Amino acid sequence: MPLPPLATVADLATLLGRTFTPEQEAQAQALLEQASAVVRAYLRQHITRATTTDTFTMRRADPLLHRCGGVVTLPQRPVVGIDTVSVNEVETSDWWQDGSDLLLRSWAWDGPPVAHRPPQVTVTYTHGWEEVPGDIKAIVLQAANRVIVNPGGLRSETVGGESVTYLVPNGGEALGVLLSELEKRALRRYRPASGTVRLRSC
Repeated sequence: MPLPPLATVADLATLLGRTFTPEQEAQAQALLEQASAVVRAYLRQHITRATTTDTFTMRRADPLLHRCGGVVTLPQRPVVGIDTVSVNEVETSDWWQDGSDLLLRSWAWDGPPVAHRPPQVTVTYTHGWEEVPGDIKAIVLQAANRVIVNPGGLRSETVGGESVTYLVPNGGEALGVLLSELEKRALRRYRPASGTVRLRSC
């Protein structure tokens, strides 16, 4: 099921202080969907509350941090709850949660077949926010609004001797809905560090 936009047409109309025609509403909806997709791609996060089943490769736990057989770091944040856990297709309840980490109490790493292939852990978990954080919503609205006020993607134009400069990248590429460097910097705290290996999503 497609994820919903991170802001609504009503939010955008309120920001602009205007009422949209039906055609403008359709354009605003499309732009908000694009802006939401861009933000999610940058963050590698769903943001909105959802339940996901993914399979990961278990890694060995750091003995100084965790006394357990193995660990998986769940990529979608925040982790609201973990429903089921299976190791190599065998369901287990011998685990506990520490923030975004799923810790498995014990697992035989040295015997076949795991000696040749790390255990595969399938997790069904709920993640994300019931309400989109305000700064994420604001950035989605800003990104969509830039296209509305500057649909041609111009960086600057001169009219009657006056020059107007737009907040768009310098590269000269086709623009559409993009994030500025300031917006990326503001979003960075929601972006998890890389390192978790996800094999598939169900």
